Amino acid sequence: MDCDMCGREQATLKAAVEGSVLSLCDGCSKFGKVVGRVATAAAAAKKKEGKTAAIAEDDTELIVANFGQLLKQKREELGRKQEDGFMKLEDFAKMINVKESVLHKMETGALKPSVEEAKRIGKALGIKLVEKAEAVEDIVPQPKKDQLTLGDLIKIKKK
Repeated sequence: MDCDMCGREQATLKAAVEGSVLSLCDGCSKFGKVVGRVATAAAAAKKKEGKTAAIAEDDTELIVANFGQLLKQKREELGRKQEDGFMKLEDFAKMINVKESVLHKMETGALKPSVEEAKRIGKALGIKLVEKAEAVEDIVPQPKKDQLTLGDLIKIKKK
């Protein structure tokens, strides 16, 4: 399924963006509130066969908002245990098995890892970097009756 925002073929999450529920990729989901996962074609086929293929919304996991900050703090804490002061970025990158340039981008917030990679890094460091998304009910606001809509402004020509 395509992302409704950027057009990528990796739309895996449903998110509420300015009152509309959209199918978004992981990158675009940060612009809204994640409400669940998108059902895949295989899941839809199972549903038609009569099997229950509903995806539980509590399975949706997201990377914590302050991921880079937590990563940098953990590196500094590990460095304080040594005599040198702060642990060097290259040593820390080797420790968690990530390239130094990628780690730097993660710490500055320029790069967000995948959920699986964040789990792996969090497990190696002993910190929680992934959290479960909360489901949001009644996201789409109902329009007011005295408000104009686009249909009120359009005149349709009849042949």
